[in-house]
Amino acid sequence: MKILVTGASGFIGSHLAKKLIGNGHEVVVLVRDVLPSPWVNWLNEALKGTVQIRGDIIDFNLLRRAVSDYECEAIFHLAAQAVVRKAQADPSTTIQTNVLGTLNVLEVSRQLDVPFTYIMSTDKVYFEGMDKKEEDALQAGEIYGTSKAMADLLAQSYAKTYGLKIAIGRACNCYGYDLSPRIIPNTIRSCLKGENPIIYRGEETLRQYIYVNDLVLAIIHLAENKLTGIYNIATDDILTQEQVVLKILENFPTIKPKYVQREKPIKEIQKQSMDWSKIKNTGWKPKYSFEAGIKETIQKFQKYGF
Repeated sequence: MKILVTGASGFIGSHLAKKLIGNGHEVVVLVRDVLPSPWVNWLNEALKGTVQIRGDIIDFNLLRRAVSDYECEAIFHLAAQAVVRKAQADPSTTIQTNVLGTLNVLEVSRQLDVPFTYIMSTDKVYFEGMDKKEEDALQAGEIYGTSKAMADLLAQSYAKTYGLKIAIGRACNCYGYDLSPRIIPNTIRSCLKGENPIIYRGEETLRQYIYVNDLVLAIIHLAENKLTGIYNIATDDILTQEQVVLKILENFPTIKPKYVQREKPIKEIQKQSMDWSKIKNTGWKPKYSFEAGIKETIQKFQKYGF
């Protein structure tokens, strides 16, 4: 297929573009930023063979021209402000990117009658709770999750109103080679620098994790099988922040964690996971254990830089 990937300079988008090219698809990518080293080291490899268009998802006319000029048969929409703390610090930009950007994708799909559109959503749309199912209600929570819930509902509305072929993937916490300030990249960077990674005392928040290669294969699975509707994309790896750090440290036997008390507790979801039996029943399942995914992630940090 001829495919447009938005957010291709980001974490998940770059991994998806690389895999699509490897599978023989023609891939057009929308790239907003010129990014510095070391991330550009990875991007030069990941986006090799793609047609790159520089611009912003907020630019409707640019997006429409890209899909029209390259006769794209599918759009994979991954452009987003995806870091929770950055979203809280700048809610206006977050809403513009995550909601209006998604609206632009949906409207281009409608106007040009694109055969398949994938919308990247998140477990954060459910807010608090364990074993959430696709039919469970979406809830307003922190800014990032709320913006994604708005985008998710927009996509559902376009599918129902205009009959568009749309798949919405609600992914759990994705990890891999990623330079964003999240727990797994932060911990790996600390270890590679010979520093003691932090574990916060008394914080027993639970999160569900998926390795980026598994998430990418799930997205492609939905597209290649022409599966539409809503799918939770997750695994059985549900861990506390302490368990995450300790599992990473199994790869660094000489480094010990540093236990600290957070000075000012942050407001965040305490326990969160999704039931992923719906996508499992379509024939998809993850290939990587948490331990295997972490090992490969460390190798990529060593290869591309941190």
